[in-house]
Amino acid sequence: MDKPIRLGLIGCGGIVQNTHARAYSALTDTVQVTALADVVPENLEKVGEHFNVSVENRWIDYREMLEHAAIDVVTIATPHSLHAEQVIAAANAGVAIISEKPMATNLEEADNILAAVRRNGVPYTVVHNYIFTAGMRAAIRELDALGESHFGRSVGMGLKPTDFSADHPTPAFAWRASKAKGGGCIIDTSYHEIYSVCTLMQSPVRYVEARVQTLRLDIDVDDIAMLLCEHENGGITTVSGAWCVPATDFGWCEMHAENGSLRVRHRVNVEDALRRFTRADGWKQLELSEFNEAEQKDASGHVCYFTETFNALAAGAPLPVPAEKAYHNLAIIEAARKATTERRAIEIASA
Repeated sequence: MDKPIRLGLIGCGGIVQNTHARAYSALTDTVQVTALADVVPENLEKVGEHFNVSVENRWIDYREMLEHAAIDVVTIATPHSLHAEQVIAAANAGVAIISEKPMATNLEEADNILAAVRRNGVPYTVVHNYIFTAGMRAAIRELDALGESHFGRSVGMGLKPTDFSADHPTPAFAWRASKAKGGGCIIDTSYHEIYSVCTLMQSPVRYVEARVQTLRLDIDVDDIAMLLCEHENGGITTVSGAWCVPATDFGWCEMHAENGSLRVRHRVNVEDALRRFTRADGWKQLELSEFNEAEQKDASGHVCYFTETFNALAAGAPLPVPAEKAYHNLAIIEAARKATTERRAIEIASA
């Protein structure tokens, strides 16, 4: 590659400052942040100074950035309700797109996104970062030896502040607690648990039964989500997520198959990330010493995700998380909401 990929950021808030920035800073030979857009001037200043982006390449309106900036790719890290319009605008501008999850707030928006991406022939992907942690990457390598999966579980519990309301002074809390902005437990945090366990099961979900409800917090979105999923291979998984239950173990997923089982813990030290069960050995902690120090410290998987994604973009290769995977995850979420209302199993829509 002769020149780094020119990257424009749509949204420069907390996830960019605290997480994405680590990846961009580690990939200076591959990608260069050259333009920014954010409605909060303080975010523009902070991220602009960090990446040495000139003032004239900082915009309040992302549409002006798309029209005037010299960029090859955009990342979108904004409230969920803005993803569809911003992805479609970026696709119409002819740039490649990396969007934070979820791809949209509903399948109608997602269909519009796919139509725009296909019409304009631009690469498009959604951040599924948990798949790229050292524990998950090592687990994926074990799957073939374990054979056909039959059962999986995924859990992500935690307590949000009791004042986790739509007028919370912390912007990220405020929009996540707002139905109008696409918030809620299932689409914000349980999203990760869904794609993680589906990755280990190696089979798409066909039917969903669920209860997605607001039990404890004074918000207009769900604070708990319980899913029972039937996969195309006949396997069963459960997904449990909550904002109103104290965590005993931050988040994990496991898969049980004919020749053994795997259990992955998220956002932990690498030595605690992966266990494997076989009848011969029982449960054993697996060493992940084959990963270098930077990979072992990448507890959220963002650095590895962006590394693989930007390398694929530079090579014109398929992206590591195709749009169809993100669509499937959103379809499971939409089905879970419908199952709650209709009190029945819902068949999953396909892209």
